[in-house]
Amino acid sequence: MAAGLALAASLCYGVSNFLGPAISRDLPVFAVLLAGQLVAFSVSGLLVALVGGDAPDRATAAAALVAGVGNAGGLIFFYRAAAAGPLSIVTPIGSIGAALPVVVGVAGGERVGPARLAGIVLVLGGVALAARRAASDRARAAATDAPDRHGAAVVLALLAAAMFGVFLTFMAPASEDGVLWAVMLSRVSLLAIVGASALLLAEHLRVRPRDLPRVAVPGLLLFAGTLCYSAATRDGDLSVVSVLGSLFPIVTVGLAFALLGERLGRLQGAGVVAALAGDRLVCLCAHGGKDL
Repeated sequence: MAAGLALAASLCYGVSNFLGPAISRDLPVFAVLLAGQLVAFSVSGLLVALVGGDAPDRATAAAALVAGVGNAGGLIFFYRAAAAGPLSIVTPIGSIGAALPVVVGVAGGERVGPARLAGIVLVLGGVALAARRAASDRARAAATDAPDRHGAAVVLALLAAAMFGVFLTFMAPASEDGVLWAVMLSRVSLLAIVGASALLLAEHLRVRPRDLPRVAVPGLLLFAGTLCYSAATRDGDLSVVSVLGSLFPIVTVGLAFALLGERLGRLQGAGVVAALAGDRLVCLCAHGGKDL
């Protein structure tokens, strides 16, 4: 069950990470972030009122708020990175934040047998390979006068990965007293950080009413993904769930390949294959009930 929920989270995150940057090419980035997260916060608040149960204690609430800060930073850096470089490069780099909760989970005593460890290494190594720049991209950049923003995209994606790692790490303890409370509270700090950043950077936030349904979709998908991920952390090992929940690059890169015409080099393609193989191996270990 936990593996299935984590994979569902990857699907939601992957589609959101494709749609969000695509929409922000026509609309202000922070407006897209705020609109979607406001809708997600409203839905989570309604669900908490209906079935949320007792409020969490201070430590759990604090973990949820820290998770929201990580999520906000990850989204801001990811959208900036996507504006500077192709999704097929930015997305896999952003996903390596999964390494942080893996380390935390193992340090906390979770057992990772040889087969499961091999699967985790394949996934993380696969996304690292997928992040490499294809030779055709380097040649294309050298043949044009346009500034090469690949380096900036990589740095921003690495910052996004670090912040997403904070989110993945703190979302697990935040969900111990209830997934819905964790998601709602994390949205409080997320909205505060995104809103404050927009004000400090003097970002344009105006969106036409007819565009509101469109800008809300990425946020709702992130909300659904966070629900799935939070529920998965309650039923499965953090070191496994965090990796399966980080497979969204495969979804995003696939959509970029099919709909935007982006192309993967041989190493990038090998990385995607390695990540898929690692995913299957981790799932086999998770369902087998033994630490293979």
